Amino acid sequence: MKQDTPPARRGAGHSMSLRLRLFLLTLATLIILSVIASGVRYRMAQDVSNTLYDDTLRVVAHAVAREVMLTKGDVLADALVDSLVGALGDPIFYQVAGADGRFVAGYSDAPIDPEGKSLPGGEPVFFDASYYEAPVRVVLLREFIADPEFDGWTTVQVWQTVTQRHALSLQLLVEAGAVLLFVVLGGVAMVWFGIIRGLRPLTDLREAVLLRSPDELRPIRRPVPREVGPLVAAMNALFKRLADAFERRDAFIADAAHQLRNPVASIQAQAEAAAGAPDETELRHRVDHLVEAARHASRLTAQLLSLDRITEKTREKLSAPVDLGEIASAAGRRCAPRALGAGIEISFEDHCHSARERMVAGDPVMLGEAVDNLIDNAMRYGTSGTGGRIVISLEGRTGTASSEVILSVWDDGPGIPESAGEIIFERFARLREDGGAGCGLGLPIVRAVAERHGGTARLMPQDERGGTSFEIRLPQAPIPAP
Repeated sequence: MKQDTPPARRGAGHSMSLRLRLFLLTLATLIILSVIASGVRYRMAQDVSNTLYDDTLRVVAHAVAREVMLTKGDVLADALVDSLVGALGDPIFYQVAGADGRFVAGYSDAPIDPEGKSLPGGEPVFFDASYYEAPVRVVLLREFIADPEFDGWTTVQVWQTVTQRHALSLQLLVEAGAVLLFVVLGGVAMVWFGIIRGLRPLTDLREAVLLRSPDELRPIRRPVPREVGPLVAAMNALFKRLADAFERRDAFIADAAHQLRNPVASIQAQAEAAAGAPDETELRHRVDHLVEAARHASRLTAQLLSLDRITEKTREKLSAPVDLGEIASAAGRRCAPRALGAGIEISFEDHCHSARERMVAGDPVMLGEAVDNLIDNAMRYGTSGTGGRIVISLEGRTGTASSEVILSVWDDGPGIPESAGEIIFERFARLREDGGAGCGLGLPIVRAVAERHGGTARLMPQDERGGTSFEIRLPQAPIPAP
């Protein structure tokens, strides 16, 4: 049976290590430079070899001219020729001609300069030619000989095969290549050692990251190279976000466990009481209490999940422009049947001059939930349950510095002390008992929604109307005018 790759190791073999990548790039660079250096060195070796052999060939031409002059036109002695060949390594051929071009000594079939260079007196002229299909190097030299036999200017031509020249060039190249190879191998070893030492901070950083766990997300404080600094900063930011997420998760679990314990216990007790009811009338009465306890638990669960969802939602998802006036009026219509049943009057007042003033950037579901919680809070705590008024108002303010939309919900209830203005926005905070109907999460949800949209939520001071007024301020959406 095929075994799946473990998640921690999956994809590990698809990427080359940074150490090997740096080593191969450095090695490729050294090889390319070595090839270029070898070519340049071979060219220099050829120049050195040609210079040495050309100088020697010029000396041989002078020696041939002197020997022919001393022997009055006879061929060179075999001992001299053998000595020259032994010194140079390649066969030597020569030709001596008089001033009138007559042949004096040597080989009659001398190579001809293909470019037809002019031959100045006393200056050697070198050229490459072919002699019996073999490449040769030729030197032409004119010398003035004050002798009746030669009659002035004498032309000496000496040529030699180039086998030893090429052999000397290759020998110089091999010697230079051996030195270059030693340098390259030494450089590779030093580069590998330097890469290992240079990447040691990354190895230490890897060990520091491996030591992290969900319970250990402290920032990395050890010194790192400058190039790795942004990576470490990003990792520390990630650790911070993870720590915050785990903290929110733990807080949510703790809150849910603490707050759901009593409703679940109440449902269990009510169910057990209903099971032991002595008659049908008592059974119906106890079932009504059971239904009310189940509704309370359901509302508490829904609000806990809503608060967690609002906390987790990112600001990037809250950029779509929405009409806050439509959201507020729709929330009022949803609560109207319940308000009419309790004798509560709900009204909506729109003080904005245009639809643009009502536009905010956000999530309509989250904003609707915030307005629902404000209305529900006013109906539960701001009215007596047998009547009262709730006013939802909307106002747009446009200024040079900033523009915002203000949503307020007012009720004519007993009011809330100004000193409790921040306490009521804490989770599960309730100023008075309400028979278990409230959860203490409505106003925290309102503030969380407002802050997620870049705004604020607060309790307003009492004015001449009395009662309680909550206000949400949100920035207007940057929508261009049509």
